[in-house]
Amino acid sequence: MTIERISRDHALERIRHHIREHGPRMLEVPLMDALGLVCAQDLFAAHSTPAETRSTVDGYALSSQATKSATEETPALFTVSGQIRPSTAAPAPLEPGQAAGILTGGPLPAGTDCVVTAESVHVEDGRLALTRPLSPQEHVRPVGGDLKAGTRIVRRGDDLTPSVLAALAVSGAQRAKAYMPPRVLALALGNELDDLDAPPLPGHTPADNLLLVAGLLRRRDMPHVAAGVCANDLEVIGGQLAAQDYQCIVTTGGTGPGQRDFIMQAATSAGFTPLFGGLCVTPGKSMFAAVRGSTLLFALPGTPWAVFALMHALVLPAVCWLRGRTLPVPGPILARPQIVPPAAQLGWERLVPCTVSALGAELQAQPLLDRTREARLDMLQAQGLLIISDKAEAGELLPMIPIWESRRGHRLD
Repeated sequence: MTIERISRDHALERIRHHIREHGPRMLEVPLMDALGLVCAQDLFAAHSTPAETRSTVDGYALSSQATKSATEETPALFTVSGQIRPSTAAPAPLEPGQAAGILTGGPLPAGTDCVVTAESVHVEDGRLALTRPLSPQEHVRPVGGDLKAGTRIVRRGDDLTPSVLAALAVSGAQRAKAYMPPRVLALALGNELDDLDAPPLPGHTPADNLLLVAGLLRRRDMPHVAAGVCANDLEVIGGQLAAQDYQCIVTTGGTGPGQRDFIMQAATSAGFTPLFGGLCVTPGKSMFAAVRGSTLLFALPGTPWAVFALMHALVLPAVCWLRGRTLPVPGPILARPQIVPPAAQLGWERLVPCTVSALGAELQAQPLLDRTREARLDMLQAQGLLIISDKAEAGELLPMIPIWESRRGHRLD
């Protein structure tokens, strides 16, 4: 067949268009089960929080009007009546000259509009002496001070984070409509590959690409990832691809033009239609994507570095859309390379690993170009992938795909 090789941007657009046409499944779930999912509808506060005026400190609730003339010489005196807790429902109104003990979070009774802290006043024999005026709303959280009724808490396509879920809970929600993460199958193709828990055999190697693919997917909140080795046999591969339980399949290996590269033929026999047949990108020019109904297949080369680069450049952004996530998704940001690698050939892009540092408000990228060192070090140390086009020039800011898994912080020791 003729290979249709397209740009990375064009490939992402085709993938996104397909996902738009076959959106993820929606389900209403309890808030405790919604963490890490993507919201499927705009959600608003059902009522104001707090629903009544509440104290922000332990102290005494009283009327600010009655404190206007309070001084050291002529303190305002109040009779302390009872104690109000956060669980107190509808505390009794106070008469003029009365104050009520109140704990943090307690609702203010009618006739009061402020709270004085316990440590700033003297109470003796049930009498409170106040030596300064208080302001209305002092140490008080007003109605809607946390959230007002009707405030939008989360938009469709945003993550249901712990903060979002906590806000939904206090605003009256018990469940949320969310997109269900797709079930994913990761397959490493090759007769020389062993399952990761298999004893080592001569001439065989562990299927390390499974750890790479499945691990990156799970770190993008894709919990349902099955992974396994698949023999390099046309019928076996076709049988695995024919599985109907997966919304996304990622394979590694078998994308080349050789007689033993079966993945394209197997995908076609399993009912898949190519979205594109190759990329104008190195590494990974032989990658293709195909669809069957709502199922999306990413066929990656078997070289670990190509798998690493293509997962970050194409698969992980697509995974965000598969989860129902809208923009922003993992995508390029701008960085200034300290050394500009050689430009790509006309119409192509090169993905070059780099480390990143900050210089003022600008990101500085140091390309990893030493071809004499161990190849795996690029994957271990890369904090970004510089996108080098045929137009890249020295001194310019260039797009860079950040690799968030490689962010480094301070050591504890």
